[in-house]
Amino acid sequence: MKRIKQLMMLTGLVITLGLSQGCALLLLGGVVAGAAYGTVSYAKNTLQVTDHVSLDRSWAAANAALKELSMVVTSSQKDGASGRLEGRNAKNQPVVIELMRQTDSVTEIEVTVGTFDSKDNRTEAQLIYDRMKARY
Repeated sequence: MKRIKQLMMLTGLVITLGLSQGCALLLLGGVVAGAAYGTVSYAKNTLQVTDHVSLDRSWAAANAALKELSMVVTSSQKDGASGRLEGRNAKNQPVVIELMRQTDSVTEIEVTVGTFDSKDNRTEAQLIYDRMKARY
């Protein structure tokens, strides 16, 4: 019975994703993979990943990554549940890193570079995330 319910939910999700715009196949791949930690996806110009790392540690890693990449931080806000860094890259594009605490040891991370989805912006978002991940 449980297996049938899971199959029906997956079928509904596939139909919903098929009718919606965006990166449906990429999102479906993430769902089928079981939403493992560290699985990167992109939606609306934003790199999204959930990592097995605390909010404080990911916050320190985000700040260090931007500093290492010589990006100017223009805004920095953090509380017990989330953090948001805003800055500018060398092309003077906006860079935003958002961190959302899921549990004490799990954080959802979003990295957005620029305003529009492009290969260059995705590459830079991935670079920022890779520099963060190297620190935890």
